[in-house]
Amino acid sequence: MSSGPMRQLFKARRGVQEAFGPPITAEEQSTNLTVLENRFNKDMKCPAGRNQVYVRSLLTGSGTTRPRIALKCPLRKDIGLTPEIFFEEIRDLCCGDPDKCEAWQKLKDRFVDT
Repeated sequence: MSSGPMRQLFKARRGVQEAFGPPITAEEQSTNLTVLENRFNKDMKCPAGRNQVYVRSLLTGSGTTRPRIALKCPLRKDIGLTPEIFFEEIRDLCCGDPDKCEAWQKLKDRFVDT
């Protein structure tokens, strides 16, 4: 068997894994996701993320992925980054300190008075 089909299978699996995001955290696994979603939407400090947190699950060829917390950030998409961010970044950046977010910084830099 040639390495071509195996390489394609590996790339397909890697693409699904990248679409799914980083591994689910222990806190995300042990907490009610609706409670987390509501808490993050309430605690959101970044204007781009207000009421944008949702529970996400992807369809796969054999079922669905495990549900998890996600946010699709329009600011990240504008600067060429993947727009999906997940639990830890939402907690640390969007609800914690948006000034540490690369996308928020670039937006602020565009609109600074000169």
